[in-house]
Amino acid sequence: MPDLDATIHIPYADQGVLVYGIHPGEPVDLLADFREQTGVTFPLLPDEATLRQFAFPPGVGYPYPRDIVVDKNLRVRSIKNSFHPEEMEALIQQLLAEDVE
Repeated sequence: MPDLDATIHIPYADQGVLVYGIHPGEPVDLLADFREQTGVTFPLLPDEATLRQFAFPPGVGYPYPRDIVVDKNLRVRSIKNSFHPEEMEALIQQLLAEDVE
């Protein structure tokens, strides 16, 4: 997660890119400990409903971790089980260039 913070959250925050870490079922105090240990600056949420909304569209399996990219219209544009910074940055650049429909 520190990689996601350094390559996506911090550089793109001023362009409206939002990053959330969703950890369903984790106690809030454990999330706070995790934030302190890793130094991530994006929000960490124990919100299982949000995860279900975006993480499990038809035909997509369950394994964690999962990187989900949602566009300006709240459409899922990418779901990956591993973080590839160059690929993620290219997708974010493409989405930032798109107009809102």
